[in-house]
Amino acid sequence: MKVLRLKLYQETACYKKPFAFKVSETYPLPPYSTVKGMLHAALNATSLIPMRYSIQGKYDTLMTDYQTHYFFKKSKTEEFVLTTAGLGIEREFKDLTSMPIYMHLLYDVELLIHVSAEEEVLHQLKEAILSSDSHLSLGRWEDLVRVDECDVVEVEKSNKSFVLEEYTAYVPKEQLRGGDYFPYKLNSTYRSLNGSVRVWDKISVGYVQQGYSVKRPMLDEKGSFVFLA
Repeated sequence: MKVLRLKLYQETACYKKPFAFKVSETYPLPPYSTVKGMLHAALNATSLIPMRYSIQGKYDTLMTDYQTHYFFKKSKTEEFVLTTAGLGIEREFKDLTSMPIYMHLLYDVELLIHVSAEEEVLHQLKEAILSSDSHLSLGRWEDLVRVDECDVVEVEKSNKSFVLEEYTAYVPKEQLRGGDYFPYKLNSTYRSLNGSVRVWDKISVGYVQQGYSVKRPMLDEKGSFVFLA
């Protein structure tokens, strides 16, 4: 079995949790929908391409940023956000309001992502990522990605037990074997209802940390764990 192995680095990142409004809380690792969006954007895809993902990583610390967020009171308005701070200009809005929000940021992020798809898609992804003229983002638009590794590798099933040492990981519920973990239901793909409302399909996972014991995991040719969901 072949997968695309991606080793990525981000100086800062916020993988915002849904419904986190007053404080922009972040997941400890990007959810499947966020990774899917980045890879589909790299391919300039206009429709869903079947893929499965394994997401692992670590970060140095969690920081808090303080930002002003603007909200529209109406669905249709001619007003738009244009900050004039420091220019001595005052603007009054009728259809816009603002609120200060704390935003959680992960600092010094390392990610190891494996992507399973048709082999042709894997090679298209590799070429698109390595030859892209524009930057990749994961999380917010400003959360830039540095690609340290991008290669198609073989994956095999192991008959031994191992302990996670380098990274934390999302492990799909059916692959969990007891032990301590944080349960999440992560967005994966969505279905559109009435052309406007998105209904998300979710994947139940456990967020496991270093020291977690894994029985008979899948390993790539470089010895890294693979937890495809």
